Parts: sequence; C-alpha cells; structure tokens
Amino acid sequence: MEIQLACHHCDQIVSIPTLSHGEHAYCPNCHTLLSRTINARAQKVVALSIASLILLFSALLYPFISFSNQGLSQTINLLDAAKILFYQDNFFVAALIDITIIGLPFVLLTLFIPLHMGALYVLPKPLSRFCLKTIYYLKPWVMSEIFLIGVLISMIKIMAMAEITFGLSFWAFSAFVLCYSLTLYYYDSHSLWLQLADQNKIAIDESLGSRAKNQNLRACHVCQLLTYDDTCSRCNSKTSVRNTQHIQWVLAFTITSLICYIPANFFPIMHTWIFSIDEPSTILSGVFTLWQIGSYPIAIIIFIASICIPIGKLFVLFWLCYLVTKKQHISRKQAARAYVLIELVGKWSMIDVFVVVILVSLVQLGVLMSITIGVGAIFFAIMVITSMIAAQLFDPRLIWDKKRFSE
Repeated sequence: MEIQLACHHCDQIVSIPTLSHGEHAYCPNCHTLLSRTINARAQKVVALSIASLILLFSALLYPFISFSNQGLSQTINLLDAAKILFYQDNFFVAALIDITIIGLPFVLLTLFIPLHMGALYVLPKPLSRFCLKTIYYLKPWVMSEIFLIGVLISMIKIMAMAEITFGLSFWAFSAFVLCYSLTLYYYDSHSLWLQLADQNKIAIDESLGSRAKNQNLRACHVCQLLTYDDTCSRCNSKTSVRNTQHIQWVLAFTITSLICYIPANFFPIMHTWIFSIDEPSTILSGVFTLWQIGSYPIAIIIFIASICIPIGKLFVLFWLCYLVTKKQHISRKQAARAYVLIELVGKWSMIDVFVVVILVSLVQLGVLMSITIGVGAIFFAIMVITSMIAAQLFDPRLIWDKKRFSE
C-alpha cells in the first residue's frame, strides 16, 4: 500500500511504496528518514517493553551504589537520589529526576505494550488518540540514558577519594537503558496511527510544486496526516500551513534559556562541605579540577556538554530565527543540518545536573564530608528545559521556504 507523507523537516510530499524488510525510505530533498520496515516489529517492541519494565522495577529494589570513606559508608538505591534532594528542599530537581528517569519511561512502556498488541482496534477512538499523543509529547523528555552516563562520570570524579561499589540495581538499570533504547529503535508511531485511520489519498497538482505548502496542504505535526482542514481528522490536533507565531515563542524560550545560563555559570552548582567548611564549585571550576587531577576525557565531556553545547544551541536558535524572518537567500542545507544537530544533542547538557545529583546522594558522611546542590544547578536545569522547548517549537520547514543561494 502506497502512503503519502509530507517530510516533517522540509515539507516535501513523498509517496512511499510498500517496503520490504530492512528497506528504508528517505526524503529525496533533505534525506530525512521517513519510514523503515522491520519484520515482527510489534512483537519486538512488546518483548523489549516487558523486559524494560522488569529491569526498571529491579533497579528500584536493590542497592544502586555504595560509597565508603575512612570507615564511613553510604549506600543508596535509585529512589534515594530524589529523596535526599527533597529533604534538602530542592523539590524542582528532585521531581525532575524521578519524572525523567523513572516516571516517563514507565508511562511510555506501559503504553507501548497494549498498543502493539492490537489495542487500537478495540479501544474507543478518543482514548486511542490520547494514548498516541501522550507518547508523542512525552518521548523526547526521557533522560534515563543521560542519567546513566552522569552516574559513570560522577564515579570517576570520586573514585580517587573513596571506594565505590556498584550494586545489583546499577546493572539492572544499565540493562534497562539498553532495552529501552532498542524499544525506541523498533517503535514506529506512523504505523500505529495508520491503525487508527488510513492516510488520506491526495491528488497532487504537479504544476504547483512538490511541497505541501504549494498545494495548500497541512501536514499534521503529531500524526503526519495530510489534510486541507484546520483540525486533523485523525488525531484532532490543530493544523496550519505554517504558524509563524511560533518564532516568537522560540525566541521567548531561547532568551529565557540565555538569562538562566548566566547565573547557572556564576553561582555554584554544588557545595562540598569538609569538616563544616564550604568549598563551592561552579561548572567551570569543576572542569578545571577534573583537568588538574588528570581526568582529561571527563573534563572534556563536561566542558562540551555544559559549556559548548548550551552556547552553541542558543546561538543556532537565534541564528535560525533570524534567517527565517529576514528576506535574504540562505544555505538551506547548512541551516537544516544545524537544526538537526541541536535537536539531537540538546538534552545531553543535563549530564552535569545528574552528576551533581549522584554526588549529593552519595556523599553524605556527616561533618566529615557532605555535598549539597547549589542554586547554579537549578538555573542550569531550567536552561536545558527551556532550550529544549525552544528547539521543539521551531518549525524546520520554514528553512526550506526560504530562497537559497548556490550550495
């Protein structure tokens, strides 16, 4: 069965034929992956989702990491990270940890299983729409894999001062991250939306061009249905040929992110208390400390994730907003590549916040040594969240609406 889609990156209308196992369909204009066929996709998603849920529950039941220094020890489980932050009145960061690494994956996995077992054929359509739209909006905010990398980095930072032991939950959580990543690889939202309602057959007027905008078509941003209507008939989302007001929202969130980035670097991201003496640490001072003790790879990773990526992302967002609002020719391919890059790496800046969270959870040895979270970490987390929202609100199709110069 041939399917008509408008590429969500460049708005090119593409007719995709029935694909064989292992075949991929790419947009002929911007080379974005549009569809791929995998044998027994639904069965693989169900099996991996069940395995992921079992591993996630296992990761909550046993010790995660143990920290020992001068005869004093501290053992935490996965839930203790947020619990200790709650005790320290850091409710925002505590809620962020539990939601992004435990809550959201649990919700998504519990939806994946019935939806891939045929539930869409029997559920009421409003409930089916709600489930699929929930997956669409929540999926980008899962940060379990970033948390795992943050754990490994934090362990390298404190191995020189203490003995570290990884518990059973750590290995269960690592396996969970692997299974969850494979689940997302096999997951295909478009095939699920097709179970709810087939794609409309649209007659394309070749004389008007091959983009949906030229045909006055609206490509639903949620389910990719092509329609002439203001409301998508399949998912009930509002549709528009282009919503230029989104640029104002992108700029608003980008400016908010920039404002938060200044105190995030100025204020300490954590406080180390040794015999009740406070040793505050900012992001840059933490990078310098890692470099001085010889942890060059970790220092470089933190510097890239916490300094280079946020600055680069904000610069690219401002640059893209400028390009699509000014009447000038642009290099569309370069602008499109820049957008794909910031969309891909945006949430990885959260590594530094997760590193601090693990250190705060582990290093609680009374007056001998303890670590508390600093206000800089809160500003940094808000900066990452607002920059992610700005990137999601930006419509990359606006790039391809512009006239280009020779590339």
